[in-house]
Amino acid sequence: MRASEIVGAPFELGAAIRHRRLFHPAGVLANGAIERVSGPGEGLPVESGPVVGRVSKAVGVPGSLPDAAGVAWRMPPAAPGACPWDVLLVTAGVGDASILPNRMLLRPVTSWSDALYSSLMPVSYHDQLWWIRARLTSPGSTPGLSLDTVVDAIGRGGLQFDIEQACGAAPYQSLARLRLTEILPAAEGPDDDIAFDPVRNSAEGVQLWPEWLLRLRRLAYRSSREGRYAGMAQR
Repeated sequence: MRASEIVGAPFELGAAIRHRRLFHPAGVLANGAIERVSGPGEGLPVESGPVVGRVSKAVGVPGSLPDAAGVAWRMPPAAPGACPWDVLLVTAGVGDASILPNRMLLRPVTSWSDALYSSLMPVSYHDQLWWIRARLTSPGSTPGLSLDTVVDAIGRGGLQFDIEQACGAAPYQSLARLRLTEILPAAEGPDDDIAFDPVRNSAEGVQLWPEWLLRLRRLAYRSSREGRYAGMAQR
């Protein structure tokens, strides 16, 4: 057995047992839009336009029990034949966000609102490393960590996140606003699902870093997809 098969086996087995993605199995899918607020050419090449987003729980524990929370969105290709750009963030960090390890530490939370969502890994762009994070800024409260509260908030006017970027260890600066406004039907099978994958789907010139961790993450995503399809076929 090759080393890649040994590393990927737990991800494939876990997804096969669940009959769905191993990580962030439970979530709310929605249409929305992203609006760039940073000046042209300042930092990452995020442009205003439509998105498909997903708010989820990392482990998928039921109800409002604590879990790591995630938000992901897909931006359409910037040009014909180009890839879409998938961004995945998860709750992370304790204390000073200027300390780089704090941006990489997964953190369970008890509320969608009381959290910072981090890319965990920086992205390389124009020979610099950039971090992405988000915070929920919708008016009103989104108590607890139940997905029902997310559905309710989107139905009451939308769920809004402020997106920020930081170059290296520099402070975070505003980048964009993400707003999810229309719930999409739940997928009935893997062919109907949106498999957000920041390894395969990225803007031109943007790549997760470092390379060795990128390879590991690519293997984890591929193994999880293969396990999910195998689990569905056995039903």
